[in-house]
Amino acid sequence: MIRHPKHKGVFYYLSRITVVAVLVFLGFKIPSFYKSFERIDVEKILDKSVLKDKKLAVKVQKLQAGKLSAYFFEEHSNPIVSVSFLFENAGTAHDDEHKQGLARLAAMLLTEGAGEWDSQTFNSLAEENGVKLSFAVSADDLSGTLAFPAANAAVAEQLLVSALTAPRLEDSYLQLAKQQLLTALQKQNENPQQVLNNKFKENIFAGHPYARNALGKAEDIAALTTDEIRKYLQDNLTQENLIVGITGDLTKEQAEVLLQRLFGGLAVSGKTAALPEIDFSAQEAEYDIPRESAQVMTRLAAKGTRRDNVDFYPLYLANYIFGESGLSSRLSKNIREEKGLTYGVYTYLSFQNAAVLIEGGFSATPENFAEAKEMLKTEWLRLGQEGVTEAELAEAKKSLLNSFYLRFANIDEISNMLVSMQKYKLGEDFLDKRNDYIREVQLREVNAAARKYFRTIPDFVNIGNKKVEEK
Repeated sequence: MIRHPKHKGVFYYLSRITVVAVLVFLGFKIPSFYKSFERIDVEKILDKSVLKDKKLAVKVQKLQAGKLSAYFFEEHSNPIVSVSFLFENAGTAHDDEHKQGLARLAAMLLTEGAGEWDSQTFNSLAEENGVKLSFAVSADDLSGTLAFPAANAAVAEQLLVSALTAPRLEDSYLQLAKQQLLTALQKQNENPQQVLNNKFKENIFAGHPYARNALGKAEDIAALTTDEIRKYLQDNLTQENLIVGITGDLTKEQAEVLLQRLFGGLAVSGKTAALPEIDFSAQEAEYDIPRESAQVMTRLAAKGTRRDNVDFYPLYLANYIFGESGLSSRLSKNIREEKGLTYGVYTYLSFQNAAVLIEGGFSATPENFAEAKEMLKTEWLRLGQEGVTEAELAEAKKSLLNSFYLRFANIDEISNMLVSMQKYKLGEDFLDKRNDYIREVQLREVNAAARKYFRTIPDFVNIGNKKVEEK
């Protein structure tokens, strides 16, 4: 029986606008090559809402259970618990040079049977009890999410603990996972966007592990063994490099017990290490991948800044105005709306452990591509030289302030945010202070950041330009 909240607080209303929240959140993240959807008018939605200018009634708390720590957000509106976790420096870029694909294979196998359960039994048990358990891997980290009805906590605990400490790693599933990766590698060349993404990394991160193919290397994948995967898990899934965020229908004391039960069986330390940092600076370079296509696609990169740098919020606002605010951005208004040269154009701030960039891109027909690219370059330099206006800054602040709490409509997003807050060392009070950080940024600071980070043309990597084919 689903319990209803006794008091209709901020979280109650947030949960009623989940769909809007997800769309807005995805818009900020720029998950696809370009944004072609209409921008939601968040200001109109929230202007008269109970959410306007609200602060969270519940504070983030820090948990401690032995050597384990986590951030916790207590939320009793629904009988659900979400746990997000991340193992730092365990991602694909940390694979041995001759074992590329190891981290991804390991992540694929963690839910294919564990302990006493084979793969079918493991996944059936999760489904029958409403437990969602998944793992993912990035260049930097291996991450996971566990979500479950509070009443089924015992089953959820058993599934995750078994997956982390006693995965079966059966050879039949290893071979199937290998075949899936090898097939995906073969198909990459059929997808222009994947080819572009790989060449982009090869050029921007040349000589660094970030330049590798995220899926691995075919000969390495074929040769990897169960023993090597088990060794990877022992070395990388430890308490030392673990970050955890917990939210949902439990008290702080219950959350600390849960934290210990889920991760207390992991080794205290392992053998992870940070990658060498990249001090990237664009050289106004351009690389063309010769391929004929109905659409030319490009990706760009320029120097960015870290979250803890004094430039971060001024640059965040400058870039939001320039290319990250959907159809209201300068780039979209000038290149998409006025000239009709592309369906979508964007920029965003990119954060990886070893590199921070301003990234972006667009696609256009071959006959429009050159003009669109020149317009982007012109707008880039204009931002650096002229900055933004007071009106643009006020509108950007209004949008960012009003939309922030929409991200709390999804319980999994909250636990993910708790992990990010720890990863980027934002502090326990970040959720309350974030909007103040935005409000306090002055026009002169935004324009100083624009002059610093938009003074030279970024590097470009293009694919699909017919003129290159004809050469």
